Amino acid sequence: MKNYSLVRLIEQNIKQFKLDLSGYNVLLPMYSREPALMPILASLAGAKNVYVLTREIDAINKTAFYKNELKLASNINFIEKENPQTLSDLDIVVAGEGGSYIDNTFISSLKKECVISILPRNLDFTQANGINLEECSKKKISVASLDPNDQNLSLYKHIAQLIVKRCSENNIDVLRSRLLLISNGTLMDNILSHLKACGSQVYCANTDRTQDKSYILKHLPEVDAIIVADYPLKSTLVIGNEGFIRIDDILTMNPEIKIIHLAGKMQISSLNANRIYFKPENLVQNSLNVNIKELGLRAAIEIATASMKVAESLIKSKNRSILPNDSVVTYNIINANSPVVLGSVTF
Repeated sequence: MKNYSLVRLIEQNIKQFKLDLSGYNVLLPMYSREPALMPILASLAGAKNVYVLTREIDAINKTAFYKNELKLASNINFIEKENPQTLSDLDIVVAGEGGSYIDNTFISSLKKECVISILPRNLDFTQANGINLEECSKKKISVASLDPNDQNLSLYKHIAQLIVKRCSENNIDVLRSRLLLISNGTLMDNILSHLKACGSQVYCANTDRTQDKSYILKHLPEVDAIIVADYPLKSTLVIGNEGFIRIDDILTMNPEIKIIHLAGKMQISSLNANRIYFKPENLVQNSLNVNIKELGLRAAIEIATASMKVAESLIKSKNRSILPNDSVVTYNIINANSPVVLGSVTF
């Protein structure tokens, strides 16, 4: 049944990551595409009290259905706004879609043992927008994020699949197309591998190293599209008048080319002025130009599970209670000066 495909996927990911939230009180954002996902995931992982930041009827009804069918023991609460008493009891805060700004007032109510794990809507785990990191450091509250390069995660594979989806939406047949990929690092490797598996002929330009401009100019006339995926951001300007790829060269050599953007800086005004095709039209240039809802349910469940596992792993590291057979997701503590060493975090 469709209703239970969500449960099966959640159970698979809990098993894969060995997620165990037994006894923890957790505050969660709502994933609007499937509003029951976050509370049911935490409940199936054994959380004691689950708080979800929404009062939407659809979220409440769907969650109630699963809770009753699965006979879940967790106490699930839907709240419009956090109060000091709720915050003071929390062990884990997952900061994500629709959540409150984590400001001084919010942080002052948390106990110092609480861990904040970020789950950004755009999946940029290098930034912690909406959190007062300085105040968290003062109170010695750790703000942690997934390491997107973790080999146990499929994050970059999911993003590579999104590139193919965006190409298809813009009438670029990856099976028959020639593409110029502007990217770097592990993300570049994943996109290149996926595009080749789909039958594309791909030329790569790496923003992480000095690039031979003649290579770009050689292939620019023959490609159907440019994939801009400079993440983490390395180039000060990928496409522009003085960019990694110059707009004048596009106009001279291939004015009908299409640009598919995922991450990286471009001179939008010049692209518009010269009627050069690029999508999406609403660009985010200082981060990943992605929304978690674009990736589908399977990807969302994996990323949400891993983000909760980050918090569990960090709590156990601090308590020195990690067992040899525990699964540990690689993570970064955004507001710390060093990793956890002998149960201690240096801010």
